[in-house]
Amino acid sequence: MLDRLIFDIGMHEARDTEFYLKKGFRVVAVEADSDFVGPVKTRLREYAESGQLVIENLAIAELEGEVKFYKNDLKTDWGTISLKFVARNIGRNAPHRQITVRATTLDKLISKYGTPYYLKIDIEGADYLCLSQLKRTAERPKYVSIETSLDLDRFDGFFSEVSLLWELGYRKFKVVNQDLNDFVKCPNPPLEGVFVDTHFNGFSSGPFGEEAPGRWMGIEETIVLYRRILADQRLFGPEGMIGKTFPGKLFRHFRKHILRSPVGWYDLHASLPAEKC
Repeated sequence: MLDRLIFDIGMHEARDTEFYLKKGFRVVAVEADSDFVGPVKTRLREYAESGQLVIENLAIAELEGEVKFYKNDLKTDWGTISLKFVARNIGRNAPHRQITVRATTLDKLISKYGTPYYLKIDIEGADYLCLSQLKRTAERPKYVSIETSLDLDRFDGFFSEVSLLWELGYRKFKVVNQDLNDFVKCPNPPLEGVFVDTHFNGFSSGPFGEEAPGRWMGIEETIVLYRRILADQRLFGPEGMIGKTFPGKLFRHFRKHILRSPVGWYDLHASLPAEKC
């Protein structure tokens, strides 16, 4: 494992990538949509020219080659190879247009660049596919995060994800509410890399590793917490029974501003036990 290397799978506008670079890490950023690659290379030219940043204009898929990618011009972070996500987004009045992109697999990237210290995955419906490709590697990243399948597969999807992480050797977990990013600050002195005073938002994954918000939990406690989140989601989420109504929207706003965990979307962070690092 390379202690100063991070894989950003799902670069988008490179908000996470830039944060990792400023913290002093080398970054391999993977992005299927070529429209983002040029502007990011220009904005982060200094890092790219020094070799601290490498951008791979590729999708993560089952096999190397070409794959259909569904580009979303209305919600640019909703581009996906997942037909399930396409159907969901059409239902939310965010249609796609199909393009063809080059694809690779996670294990191929690890063979090329080495095992990262932290693996961030956020690729709209293909997170589980990408994570499962760690089964083909001899070494695991110390830290991993994925976007949970909260609004798609309900509990079964989350259980599959946390079970896969357990199978891969991860034993500590955090469920991080991305809707609270506005309130997250990096600790100083830092717990990962150098201190960076930055503002996170809905297009950011936020801090990682030991700096990720919340405390580490075992798998049983994580599952119990997620069931509570799911119950809230079914009532007050954007598609929930009450969430679609005006009172439901007020409820979410109120909980957010008293720093209670509002319904929203969540990342699942995982850490290897010390003896496996």
